[in-house]
Amino acid sequence: MKPPQSDEVSASADSFAEEVIKVRAELTNARSATLLQLFNFLVERSQDERAPKEIEIALAVFGRDGASDTATSLDSGVRVYVHRLRKRLGDFYAGKTGPKLEIPKGEYRIILITPAEEAPEEEKPAEASAAPPPAAPTAAGPSLASLFAILLVLISGGFGLWLLWSSVRVEPLGHKLRATAFWQPLGTGPAQLVVGDTFLIAETEDQREIQRMALEPGIRSRENLGSYLQTHPEAFYRLYDLDLNFAPVGTTVAAWEVQNAISRFRANSSGHVPLIPASRLTAGMLDDTDIIYVGRFANLGQVAPLLAQISGVQAGEAYNVLTDRSSGKRFVATIDPGQPGAQVDYGYIASLSAPLGQRIFIIAGIGDTAVRNMAALVGNPEQLRSLEAEAGIHGNYEALFEIKANGDLALSRNSLLTRSIR
Repeated sequence: MKPPQSDEVSASADSFAEEVIKVRAELTNARSATLLQLFNFLVERSQDERAPKEIEIALAVFGRDGASDTATSLDSGVRVYVHRLRKRLGDFYAGKTGPKLEIPKGEYRIILITPAEEAPEEEKPAEASAAPPPAAPTAAGPSLASLFAILLVLISGGFGLWLLWSSVRVEPLGHKLRATAFWQPLGTGPAQLVVGDTFLIAETEDQREIQRMALEPGIRSRENLGSYLQTHPEAFYRLYDLDLNFAPVGTTVAAWEVQNAISRFRANSSGHVPLIPASRLTAGMLDDTDIIYVGRFANLGQVAPLLAQISGVQAGEAYNVLTDRSSGKRFVATIDPGQPGAQVDYGYIASLSAPLGQRIFIIAGIGDTAVRNMAALVGNPEQLRSLEAEAGIHGNYEALFEIKANGDLALSRNSLLTRSIR
């Protein structure tokens, strides 16, 4: 019997996500920063009805806006890297069976190809081929025993296919994520996926036109700006609040990945998990809903005091410092966004019970590289299970990681602590 269409779509989506995890790990291990960025962008756009244009890829992946590049150079640059990624996918799946990811010729999108969709060469009809020679006569027709054997093979083959289909339905990626200690407590009630953003300050030199928008680590809210102007009256006519906030690209992509992971085991729940910037989070939301925070430590906003009550890891005196309360050890990140070279970032995940009984999930990092790495971790059930099994985790816990990177490319992840929290 043919499975329902919805199950087919679910299984296909799970297979796509599993293959994405495999290829992303391969590109990360190969240290192909540009190919990894291109792959992540195409995966992100894979569900869109319209494939991205070359100029969109150039802007998102290569950071070009066309102002200093000719259309020809932009087009050729994108085509070269798409060709390289297509070849890398071909090399990765060479000699392997099962589902695989492909970039179709002439398109800028990534699709999932299943074995049933491939057309083996031997199945193609041959043109002008000679008729096959007649079969040699046999002394007798097939015996009853041989007919029974053939029937048994057909039945067992069909039963095997049914078992394979059943296993896809019973153990999809969403069920595996739900089985981890990290995600298991997330219920079907109200929840908010909070995206870390930061306050933008408008600067003017002539009080008529805004010359620039700036990020100031010490001014993270309208209230901070008011306090700053009270102690720095000379800046009263230079700094303005335009009610604007900024979320880094890495944070927004990580939030999309986490939302995609959550949707796999909350598809039939009573409520969708909407995204909301941390700057728009209210005290009522903190009291009444489960919170899933994705972003930098510096951008926790109102989530910060709540986390401070529960966690043993505390944000330090500077944006790039974390402190373990129990040992007093400080972890200082050495990151310079956009600059190549060896860097050290720190990532953090936590699945905790808040004082009023709601749940709080944290996927955070000092920099965007760690935020993206933590998002990939909580979306990978095998890695979560391994982490939890090694530490003997069965309930609430937090974990801290050192991320060594080259520019925006994570090269390694080292577990520093994983501990249960009551």
